Amino acid sequence: MASSISLLPSPTVVPAEQWPQKSSQTLKSGGVGGRDRRFRASSLSGATTDELRRLLRSLPDPSPPFSYNTLIKAFALSGAHLDALRAYALMRARSVPPDPFTLPAVLRSAAAFPSLATALEAHGLAVKSGLDTRLPLRTALVGAYCSCGHPDFARRVFDRTDGRDAICYNTMIAGHVKCGEFELARDLFDRMPERNVSSWNTILDLYCKMGDVRAARRLFDEMPERNIVSWNAMISGHAKAGDFVAARELFDLMPERNVVSWNAVIGCYFHCGLFSETLDLFRMMQATDMKPNEVTVVAVLPACAHLGALDLGQWVHAYIQKQRIKMDLYVTAALVDMYGRCGSLEDARKVFDHAMKRDAFLCSTMIEVFAMHGRAQEAFQVFDFMRSEGIWPNDVTFMGILRACAHGGLVEFGLKYFNMMMAQFKLMPKVEHFGCMVDLLGRAGHLEEAHDLILGMPMEPPPMVWASLLSACKIHGNVKLAEEVAFHLIELEPQSCANYVVLSNMYSKANRWEDAAKIRRMMKEKGVVKKLGCSSIEVSNGVHEFLAGDKHHRHCKAIHEMLDQMAVRLKREGYVPCTSSALHDMDNDGREQVLLHHSEKLALAYGLISTDKGTTIRIFKNLRVCDDCHQFLKLASKHYDRQVIVRDCNRFHHFVGGSCSCSDYW
Repeated sequence: MASSISLLPSPTVVPAEQWPQKSSQTLKSGGVGGRDRRFRASSLSGATTDELRRLLRSLPDPSPPFSYNTLIKAFALSGAHLDALRAYALMRARSVPPDPFTLPAVLRSAAAFPSLATALEAHGLAVKSGLDTRLPLRTALVGAYCSCGHPDFARRVFDRTDGRDAICYNTMIAGHVKCGEFELARDLFDRMPERNVSSWNTILDLYCKMGDVRAARRLFDEMPERNIVSWNAMISGHAKAGDFVAARELFDLMPERNVVSWNAVIGCYFHCGLFSETLDLFRMMQATDMKPNEVTVVAVLPACAHLGALDLGQWVHAYIQKQRIKMDLYVTAALVDMYGRCGSLEDARKVFDHAMKRDAFLCSTMIEVFAMHGRAQEAFQVFDFMRSEGIWPNDVTFMGILRACAHGGLVEFGLKYFNMMMAQFKLMPKVEHFGCMVDLLGRAGHLEEAHDLILGMPMEPPPMVWASLLSACKIHGNVKLAEEVAFHLIELEPQSCANYVVLSNMYSKANRWEDAAKIRRMMKEKGVVKKLGCSSIEVSNGVHEFLAGDKHHRHCKAIHEMLDQMAVRLKREGYVPCTSSALHDMDNDGREQVLLHHSEKLALAYGLISTDKGTTIRIFKNLRVCDDCHQFLKLASKHYDRQVIVRDCNRFHHFVGGSCSCSDYW
């Protein structure tokens, strides 16, 4: 809904012929520091909003319209459109007659704020004063009405305007696009007597918003003239369609680039899951001396988070501070999330505590970070802070809280918050919330209750909810229920390897080798390939990835020698390989070798031989940590006196002195 701003009653309307003409007047006021200062309009472009407000307050009464016009434009240039409208309101309250240049400037701020009340008032004043026939004012009215959500008002003004130029057409077309009236926009474009590059760009943007990238590309290829806006729009269109190849081809062909171009292709690579390539592009951007902005870092920081590239994430944080990139809520939340997902909980909390403003989005991010680290009490504290500050929680907030309860086995608290979101905050649970509750009940051993909750869901339970129950069956060894759930999942997702693997693993653990073999045959017949475990570790600003049984790393020999030494030493500390975790029907020695070369163990061995004593080792795995690796990592943290932080697909594990932060509950 369009916002409104209260304006004081209108003074006497001055006829148009009596309005002063534009001049090179100067703005005179008491100024800053009590001294008279003279500003030309252009000299105010570098003034801060506070300085402009002081100038507005110090304007003598009377002052000429030019003084107010200059301040209105200066406020608008700095993005302070509400202040621009307040300057106009003061002008009207002091009965200063607006000149022909006042209302178009006011309408542009009314469009940006937006304020329908101001647009209507300015329109009425223009009609009374006879200025409504002027083309610049009518064009500004068209833009203001569209921005305020009233394209019908805008179209009436447009249709009654004589001598419309390309700017007026472009404004009306852009207004139709902004309001979702795509057919009207295209029809008006087709009827334009003369088009310029902005006209073509507007329709290009229309097709991209519609998701019709093919039509957009045809139009792009037909354009008689292109500018950087055209190229950026087409790259963004390919990016939204997930076609990073086409986006990159266009990017490489661009005659010139700006920060929008870089942001479009960097964002495209990130959203396509090409995290390493996203960081490579960011480094390329740095090499060109193109200055990143807040949009850039909001794409780069999550890429660091996904890869666990803490060193690079810290460098980006330092860069943000050095370059004074605006620390808005999105950048702040991206930093909190990056530090949290890279295993540096202390830094995440520090960024959150120093935030200038905290809203539901930022608080929910902090709650989710605490949840993934198994710090339920801290998550509850942030939730209590939200309530004390009057910050209304949303769906995401409760997902974080419920995950925190699930990782801590806090069933009573989970039920309390689940009921609270409906009774107190009138939020209806979504699939994700039911998934959290199934996970909570299942992990705690309440398998039948979790099963009943799924069957009673008001919507069709998706595979991910059933998968939570299957995982719980594995934890508690309930083979009977696991079979029922797994075969149901196989019907829903016949190509998902996880469902076969979990059931096969349970059969192996129960020494039901024939049943395990049947599952493996079923996978082979259906062409389902088991997802390999993959772990990564950041060493010396480089991310090193290991697959299970990997022998391709350049330090492969040293890594495997270290692993053999570790196995011998940790067995003396009480390590007993959990061979039941191996899926292969082979002798114990064979299964021990398979277990010893799990990806997180390879990453740990590389971390021990590649970092100084006392350095924290951070490992990131794509699958859940198995029982054997969990035991191995606990003992290694004690024997080698290292803190080992592991992020698996479910949560973080902090291994210190032979213990894990999850208390063996994961």
